[in-house]
Amino acid sequence: MAEIVNLNKARKAAARASRKKKAQERRTRQPAARPDPDARRHERELDGKRLDEPTDGT
Repeated sequence: MAEIVNLNKARKAAARASRKKKAQERRTRQPAARPDPDARRHERELDGKRLDEPTDGT
């Protein structure tokens, strides 16, 4: 005898798997929405250490 399958649960599980697969594909194509907090902290530290450009042209 065949196993009884709830079609609503099967349909929702298939849709969930499809959404999960699409989301993973999008994550690989696009960079993160916001930069890594460590990268931002590192950038701020570098900004404080950079030398100013000479204004007299030499």
